Formats: sequence, structure tokens, C-alpha cells
Amino acid sequence: MDEKDVVWKSTLDGRYTVTVTRVGPYHGELTVSEGDQFLHREAVGLMYDAKFGPDAADVIDWKRIAMDVVDSHNSSSR
Repeated sequence: MDEKDVVWKSTLDGRYTVTVTRVGPYHGELTVSEGDQFLHREAVGLMYDAKFGPDAADVIDWKRIAMDVVDSHNSSSR
């Protein structure tokens, strides 16, 4: 993955990395990982092609997806 293709990246709960990477015009891929382990991969849209950075509505959606993945992962590992 080329860093210039990263549209948005965040850390959740200090241990999960959430990354959205541009894969084509108006299309991205969201990944959630814990260290080197991928927990989730999902196609997402990029509003306005994220030309000037991610749209706030997209970020809200991406955070919700990431929180759902992490919550599901934590409840299944108990």
C-alpha cells in the first residue's frame, strides 16, 4: 500500500488500526487490524472522491464500522 493512497487512518482503543485506502475513483477499502492481524476488510465509497480529504459523513460511517468490528471481535474472544 502506497501512503499517498491512504485517505484516512486512525487508532481505536489504542490497539486497532483503521485505514481507508483509495482503490479507484470514488472507491476505497476500509481495513481494521490489530498488529499484523487483519480483522476486517470492506469496500467503502469516497464521497467527492475525497479529493481534499475525507468527507465528515464518510468518517462517521467508517468509525461506526470500525467500532462494530472491534465490539464483535471482543465479544467473540471472551
